Amino acid sequence: MARFLIAAIVLAAAVTLYGLFDCLLRDRGLIRVLPKPVWAIIILVIPVIGFVLWYLFGRGSEDKPSAAPRRRGPSAPDDDDDYLRQVDRDVKLGKHAPEVQEPEDTTPDADDSDDEDSSDSDTHSADTDEHGSNGSTGDGRGHSN
Repeated sequence: MARFLIAAIVLAAAVTLYGLFDCLLRDRGLIRVLPKPVWAIIILVIPVIGFVLWYLFGRGSEDKPSAAPRRRGPSAPDDDDDYLRQVDRDVKLGKHAPEVQEPEDTTPDADDSDDEDSSDSDTHSADTDEHGSNGSTGDGRGHSN
C-alpha cells in the first residue's frame, strides 16, 4: 500500500509540474477563460484537478489562438491605420505629387563652346591619346610591357 501511495504522490507532482510549466510557458494568446497567473495558482493549489481543469478549459489550441496576440504598437508603417489615413489625406491634397522638372534651356553659346573643344582635339595628332602617350595599350593595370 505504501508503494502505491508513493507512486501516486510522485505522479501527482509530475503532472502538476508539467501543467504548471505548460501554463507558464504558453503564449498569452493561447490561454482561455482566465489569465495565466490565475491558472498557475489553480494548478498549484488543486494539484490533479487543477491540471485537468487547465487542459479542459484553459489550454488553447496552437492552431486557433483564442485572442489576437497583444502588440504594443504597429510593426510597420503600413500596419498603422492613422499613418495610412494621413498618407491618403496628403495624396488627395497633392502634397505627395511628384515635382515637375522643367527642361534645361540650351543656349547657342553652349553649342559654340563644344565646337571649340572639338577644334582643339583636331590639333592633336591621331597617334597620341589624352595623356600624351603614343597610343600604346597595356594590360589594363597602368603598365605596358
